[in-house]
Amino acid sequence: IFFTAMLGRMMLSVGLALVALGSAQQQKANIIMLLTDDQDLRLGSMVAMPAAREVLLAGGANLSNFFIATPICCPSRAALLSGRYEHNNKVSGPEVPGCMRQNTSKTDNPKWWSNGFVPQLAKAGYTVGMFGKVLNTMTTYGCDGSGLPEGVDRLNIMCAIDYYNAQWADFGPGSNNSVYKTGSAPEDYTTSIVGNSSLAWIKSVIADKDHKPFFAYMGPHAPHLPSTPAVWYQDHPIGNTPVPKEVYYNYAPVKKHAFGAPYVTLDQLLPEVDDAAIATEHSNRLKTLLSVDDIVRDVSSTLMAAGEWDNTYFFYSSDHGYSLGEFRVDSHKTQVWDHNTRVPAMFKGPGIAAGSVMPAIASMVDMGPTFIELATGAPPPEWMDGMSFASILTGKNPTAQGWKDAQLIEYQSIRPTVQVSEAERASAEYRSAYGYRTEDDGVPPPLKIHAHDGPNNTFSAIRIINETAGINLLYAEFADVLNPRAWNFAPDQINFYELYDVAAGDFYMLNNIYDSASPDMKQRLHNRLQTAIKCSGRLECFAALHGGV
Repeated sequence: IFFTAMLGRMMLSVGLALVALGSAQQQKANIIMLLTDDQDLRLGSMVAMPAAREVLLAGGANLSNFFIATPICCPSRAALLSGRYEHNNKVSGPEVPGCMRQNTSKTDNPKWWSNGFVPQLAKAGYTVGMFGKVLNTMTTYGCDGSGLPEGVDRLNIMCAIDYYNAQWADFGPGSNNSVYKTGSAPEDYTTSIVGNSSLAWIKSVIADKDHKPFFAYMGPHAPHLPSTPAVWYQDHPIGNTPVPKEVYYNYAPVKKHAFGAPYVTLDQLLPEVDDAAIATEHSNRLKTLLSVDDIVRDVSSTLMAAGEWDNTYFFYSSDHGYSLGEFRVDSHKTQVWDHNTRVPAMFKGPGIAAGSVMPAIASMVDMGPTFIELATGAPPPEWMDGMSFASILTGKNPTAQGWKDAQLIEYQSIRPTVQVSEAERASAEYRSAYGYRTEDDGVPPPLKIHAHDGPNNTFSAIRIINETAGINLLYAEFADVLNPRAWNFAPDQINFYELYDVAAGDFYMLNNIYDSASPDMKQRLHNRLQTAIKCSGRLECFAALHGGV
């Protein structure tokens, strides 16, 4: 993380002797959530994270079938915080403003936050600290200067999000009690600020031997574009790691949805300029994650020294996966396929067997319910769509009804066209990696088709994994986000379908078999998906996602 790493990775160990005077005598366990930004699972990002692999993966559980609920930043984070699916958080139509189509405003939708897991943990006796990136828009949660959101005791979150020159809302004990800006000096590196401020708060909490259990949320911006490494890691050899180029790298996306006219297909090979830009981005992404790994290392060592580690749950994940040339999508998320929807997911804590694997399918909407059950021992509120998998993690039996075998994935494209904003287009280093080119960049016009998103990249999908029945499927229905009649995926407004059978060996989702599927299978998948995208609350959503094709 930490700025002191410039001087030979000096850990922030000052005060550990004092912290160790505290004790973990409270019955309830502490909980930490570290959520990265755009971190992939399938492209090898964990190679940059030896500490996380040691203390979280080897020391805890690998959630091997963990998915996000929507493959873009704000909606995924909104699902995490609320325990609700995208269709229950989204605004009422394509022209209505929101945080990437999500109604997360405290003014317009106060229950979105108050019914979420953070206030529920506070009611259960937890002291709560939140640090770094939470949502892309946090105006009504401190960034307007209004102070602490409900249930939060310490806040230091990003309002204008970047690696340097960021704006922060800083409230609570030990804070500036204001909205402030940081600059471009090495110590202003935002991953360092997230790590330093969260660690300082944790130390202050556990210094009291009679402290409350704490919940700490940490949200570094890494490895999101522009993927700026800390200066002390700029030349780290991890940056020499080659780009993984599996079979779907630069692969023509046959029988896959279009991004919208005139970008009907992505049938041109990635040019050399894109290939080079992808290599640069991959290198920088790994170097930014070194600083995230420092957070894991220093927080875990602090808690170990204080005798708190064995009484702390630590969950690590990302808001979604990523593309770096897969199916000729140069650099982005927002796709329905596994490399965008699967993310690293590691969970360590009391009762979780070291080195274990949890193959049960789970999702970002299940995190809040799981935190609540771990904190209280009671079932989560029924208004949450997700389910707690605490009993599965700790080796106990799941709910009396069993566990679901499917995960709902939704995305309402945030793009009104296949073009992008001038701000995105202006980034010279990553312009070609994103696939958005201007007429003067020397790239022939036929190669301007490497877009990553568009109105027709709007989908609802169901990811089914039932190992007992030998089922491993992805089924998706696409619509146009600009069509008001398609906003809720009315069946007569669906304009494309995709179906992949991973159990039959299609690990990379190369072969869309929808056309050859039986009418009965198509109807059953359609019915199940249509039921799922209308579910509200734990019981309804469980019924939609439990059992059968």
